[in-house]
Amino acid sequence: MDEMNQNKPENFGTYSLPDFGQKLMKIAQGFPATWMGRRGALAMRKIVSKLYKKDVIDAEVEGVRVRCHMNDNVSERKFLFTPQFFDVDERKLISAELPRDGIFLDIGANAGLYTLWASKHLGDDGKCISIEPNPAVRRRLQENLALNGFTERVKIIPFGVSDAAGHFTLYLDEKNLGGSSIVKTHDKKSSAIDVKCYPLADILNDCQIDKLDILKIDIEGAEAKVLRPFFDTVDASLYPGHMIIENSQDVRESGLIDYLMADKGYRLVKTTRMNFILSKV
Repeated sequence: MDEMNQNKPENFGTYSLPDFGQKLMKIAQGFPATWMGRRGALAMRKIVSKLYKKDVIDAEVEGVRVRCHMNDNVSERKFLFTPQFFDVDERKLISAELPRDGIFLDIGANAGLYTLWASKHLGDDGKCISIEPNPAVRRRLQENLALNGFTERVKIIPFGVSDAAGHFTLYLDEKNLGGSSIVKTHDKKSSAIDVKCYPLADILNDCQIDKLDILKIDIEGAEAKVLRPFFDTVDASLYPGHMIIENSQDVRESGLIDYLMADKGYRLVKTTRMNFILSKV
């Protein structure tokens, strides 16, 4: 269950905006985290898009280097122009609770924004396990890690996670690659790929992981299918200290959060627009 890193990416800055575009981007990032601030930031992003029509932009955002693709992945362009609105409570949790020698698990890593944020706070003895089955965004994850010098801190798993070993069909959302799902909710003409999958416990065993400080999971509706069998089979010593779980209709209807609170000793710390944040009692 491993994958070699790709060739070294083009140097950071290859796709930087011209000076005026960078100033507009900094203005967008500096707006307050209010309704009016969001409107102002989005206006700046719209101006930059019209002026430069760039699909790829290199920039340093809140201490991490990112090579963001603007046209086919919502999370990348949100983080680039509006980091003050991007999962702020979740990132504060990572900053405060992830030890330098900790273990961060990113299930559904996408282009790596959570992985990058966690890697920024890890030391040489820390480790991030990043699971991403979609080859297109996995290449972006690898590129972003290389641009930051984080490659040695991260082990990338190029498979999916499910309740049993096997295969599943991943339906690709061409307009938002981060929204690709095992549930066909996109246009009927959307493409699909076959993905190998393994139970989470097997992946962690293969990686020789015996503790987890923080787990983040965003796999477009399959969270309960992964986490219930994991918690029902592993020793309690492997339960994560904190979890960030996508706040979706599928998760709410599955009863997963109540199950974790009632049976597995977690408390709900906060519900954000995008996620549930839980901590071990």
